[in-house]
Amino acid sequence: MGGRMTDVPVLPRPLPVPPLALAMIGVMMGCLLDALIKHLGAAYSAVLIAEMRYLFGTIFSGMTVLAMKRKLPNAAGLRRHAIRTVAVTGSAVLFFHALTILPITEATVLIFCAPLMIAPLAWWILGEKMQPIAAISLVIGFIGVIVTVQGAPEAADTARRMEGVISGFAASVLYALSIVLLRQVAQKDDAIVTAFLGNVFPALYLLVPALLMGAAPVATDLPLFAMAGMTGFLLWFLLTQAYARAPAQSLAAAEYTALIWSALLGYFFFAEVPRWQVWIGALVIVFAVMLSAWHSRRTRTQPAPLPD
Repeated sequence: MGGRMTDVPVLPRPLPVPPLALAMIGVMMGCLLDALIKHLGAAYSAVLIAEMRYLFGTIFSGMTVLAMKRKLPNAAGLRRHAIRTVAVTGSAVLFFHALTILPITEATVLIFCAPLMIAPLAWWILGEKMQPIAAISLVIGFIGVIVTVQGAPEAADTARRMEGVISGFAASVLYALSIVLLRQVAQKDDAIVTAFLGNVFPALYLLVPALLMGAAPVATDLPLFAMAGMTGFLLWFLLTQAYARAPAQSLAAAEYTALIWSALLGYFFFAEVPRWQVWIGALVIVFAVMLSAWHSRRTRTQPAPLPD
């Protein structure tokens, strides 16, 4: 899911494409990435898929760093990125694992819970005050998750499905944690360097586990892994460009087009038809996220109280 970044790279000659369209295309790239991961998950472990995705992502983002002549942070900055990307790595592996078990749309709905987790994690880690509306939104979102996972076919492996649900939900928590930690690094490093290190460290963390957990990728599958790295890079770059040119609240709707893209990709490529419970649960979670975002925006725009 996208978010505003500081010191974002601006194209010298921006394409004549509205920011909302850029955001929607970026979200579509993310859903295409999910479909590629689900396809590869039939033959490879989530750890190996994540390693290859971040390895190719390092290549593409590294080329951008070199082309734009960006400098890497000092040792203290590298430590901050190294700590944050532990959460990024865990979230990616868990979400990739969930994709190999659950339908794409259902996994997408679960990851939508991430914005709801940011407030409690920011309270716990950064000491930010948690507003009551954030707690209410979290409860509503959790109800949406419960609705989403209902109605599975009787023939489904219940234990396996539960493994996928837990993986998807845990991935959303770790993703939210990475966003909270991003606040600390985004104030000091620009988005290009952050994206580059966000690929480098996970690739390093997963290298040894990937070598120990399964066979190496088949040569014929390397283009698919490269495409996964490219779509991940385009997801970041397009959303960054969109949020650089328009307020975050005006682009929020683009995030939820992921439900449409994931449903279409799941239907045409994996013969998946989302259950009605998935759609209802998605609506509940989206409502909870919008309620939290509305309150947050309202709080920021309220004038400071006058002194007595």
